Amino acid sequence: MSLSVLNILSVALNETPKISAFPGFCKRVRFRKSNCQRCVEICPENVISLNPGPTINNGCSNCDLCLNVCPTEVFQNNIYTDQYLINQGKSFLGKGQRQGGKKRLSIHCHQAENQNEHSLSIPCLGRITENIILGVVLSGFDEVELRQGLCSQCRFRQGEKLLKNSIVASRILLESMMGLGCFTMGIKEKEKKNEAMLSRREIFSKISSKVKDQAESFVYQKVIREKLTGDPENKKTKWLSPKRELLKKLLRQKGWENSTITKYNPELPWGKIKMDEKNCSACGICLALCPTGAISKKLEDGCHFLYFNSSLCTNCSLCKEACPENSIDLVENFFLSDIFEDRAKIVARIKLTSCMICGEILAAGKGEFCPTCQKRQVWPMQLKT
Repeated sequence: MSLSVLNILSVALNETPKISAFPGFCKRVRFRKSNCQRCVEICPENVISLNPGPTINNGCSNCDLCLNVCPTEVFQNNIYTDQYLINQGKSFLGKGQRQGGKKRLSIHCHQAENQNEHSLSIPCLGRITENIILGVVLSGFDEVELRQGLCSQCRFRQGEKLLKNSIVASRILLESMMGLGCFTMGIKEKEKKNEAMLSRREIFSKISSKVKDQAESFVYQKVIREKLTGDPENKKTKWLSPKRELLKKLLRQKGWENSTITKYNPELPWGKIKMDEKNCSACGICLALCPTGAISKKLEDGCHFLYFNSSLCTNCSLCKEACPENSIDLVENFFLSDIFEDRAKIVARIKLTSCMICGEILAAGKGEFCPTCQKRQVWPMQLKT
C-alpha cells in the first residue's frame, strides 16, 4: 500500500508544526480573571492547552484557525503568513484566470475541488483574513472565488464563522476604497473528487518547495522575535501586531484616505475605546495590560492624560474586562481611517491629588487616602470594635 503524498512529505522532512505561540500576549496570562479560551474551543485536533497561557502539543495539523480566532495574535505561522499567501496569489496573475475579461483568483480548502492548477490551496478557508483578500485585490485581481468542501462534514467546520467575519471586514475596507466598488467575491461549495496519483517529479518538486518554506520559517521567527519589546513571558511586553502592520502597509499602498464611519463589531479586529473620566481612578491597569501599547499616558499640570491609538488596537477588549471601575467601553461608531492613522488621541483627563498619609498620587474625587492606606485605616478600627 502506497503512502499518501502528505505522509511522504512528512517522512522526508520530519515535519514539525509551523505554528509558534507567544503566551505572554495571551489575555489569560496578562489578566488572570480572563476566561478567554477561543483557541481551545476552535482547535479541531484538541492540541492547545491553557496553563494559563496556550501551549501547542503534538498533533497540530497546521490548520491556522487559532491564528485567526485569537484577538491578541498569540499564534503565528512561521511560514504561511498573510504576506506569503498574498504573494502566492500574485503568482497566478495572468495564468488562465480570465473569466469574461476579468482576472479571477480561486482559493480552495483541502476538502474542495480546485478550479485548476493555478488555484491557491489552504487547509481551511477560515485561515483567510481581510488582509489576504485586500492584498490580492490590490495585486490586480477583479474577482476572488472561494471554494469550500462540505463544511458540515469537516473537522475544520468552525472555520466557516471565521471566514464570514473576514469577508465582512474585507467588504467594509473594499467598499470604502474608490475604484474598487466593482470587485466581486463569491463562495462555492464543491467537494473534491479522488485525487490522481502524483508523478515522481511532482512529489520531489513538493518536497523541494517544503524545504524552501522551512528555511524561510527560521528567518520569519527571527523577525517576529525582533518585534517584541521586552520578555514575551512578561505581561509588560508589547506586541506590534503583524496583521495590523500589513493592513496599514496595504492601505498606504493604495494611497487610501477615507472618512467613512463604521459600526463597532466585536468580531472584527479593530475598535476604539471611550472612558468615563468621572469614574476613572488613574490606576493604570489598562495601560499595563494592553498587549499592543494602544493605551499610553502622560502626566502634566497635575493631570493624568490617557491616550489611545486606534491603529494599534486589535479589539481584544482586555482593557474593558480588567478595569476595576468599569469606566472603559467601546465606541459604537468611529472613523475607519483611525485603524491605520498612527496617532494617539486623548480619551481621558483626570485631575490628580495625593494621599493624605503616604503622598501617593491618586485621582481627585476618589477620597483622601489611597487604597492601601484605606485598608490600614480600617484594620485598626475593626480591632477596636
